[in-house]
Amino acid sequence: MKIFDYIDKRVPSLEGKTFVVTGANSGIGLEVSRQLLFKGANLVMACRNLEKANKVKDEFLKECPKSHIEILRYDQASFSSIEEFAKTLENRKIDCLILNAGIYHSTNDLVTQDGYPLTIGTNYLGAYYLLEKLRNSLTNGNIKRVVVTYSLVNVFGKTKHYEKYLLYVKRKPNKTYNISKRMNYHLAANLKSEYPSLEVVLTHPGIARTNIIKSDNCSFKWWFKVAGDRFLKTFANSAKKSAICTLFAATLPFSKPLPVVYPRGIFHYIGLPKISSRKVDKIKDEQLALISKKIISN
Repeated sequence: MKIFDYIDKRVPSLEGKTFVVTGANSGIGLEVSRQLLFKGANLVMACRNLEKANKVKDEFLKECPKSHIEILRYDQASFSSIEEFAKTLENRKIDCLILNAGIYHSTNDLVTQDGYPLTIGTNYLGAYYLLEKLRNSLTNGNIKRVVVTYSLVNVFGKTKHYEKYLLYVKRKPNKTYNISKRMNYHLAANLKSEYPSLEVVLTHPGIARTNIIKSDNCSFKWWFKVAGDRFLKTFANSAKKSAICTLFAATLPFSKPLPVVYPRGIFHYIGLPKISSRKVDKIKDEQLALISKKIISN
């Protein structure tokens, strides 16, 4: 399949529209950024590694020379970085904020700069904190849409003990990752509940061939990383194909109150995008919101 031909027929022109992508210099974030630029969007790359981000920007400009691309430093594992980033976005008109940044299977005992368990502190709490700092922009309509990225494995992340996982490092990297993505699942519903006029869309890429298991913080042994990479190359969607789910979530019109975009294939781990809607679990949603607000207020 020629991916850009597929996109061109289904996604309208994005000229004059501004998209902010967190974690835009690698994996799904990189590919959805490329796809947005292909359709003429203005792009804000929110990245922790500025050197890497600038290299990616140069690559993008070779492909789309007339693109408007801005790089802003953003570390989702640091409240101070999040605060500075949110201040920079104040009063800007943003068509869509894509919450894509995240980590997987971090080494035991690692924490964020503010002392929270690294995986959940980055994947969920950092995203939650950013949205709290962007409250004015979400209220006054300066940000029109937010795309929240969760994961296929969120179904294995159900728990009654959110506070325990948010505050204390657990030696269960897989379980912790699953819970962090389940929290993002609830984050989207809470966001829509708090800002009824805001467009909120959930998305997950299925299983994608990205470098997430090769990252420095990933706790897998070297041999597992090699084997995992070979498995992904054989059985998973390419990052380019997986990113189409995020692209659709960010750009298409939706009639459902809380739409979800994910791969349509068997078990939803590969395939082209499918659009459905999220079932609200009001009790769980509100429970997590109260705990999160309490934590960042301390």
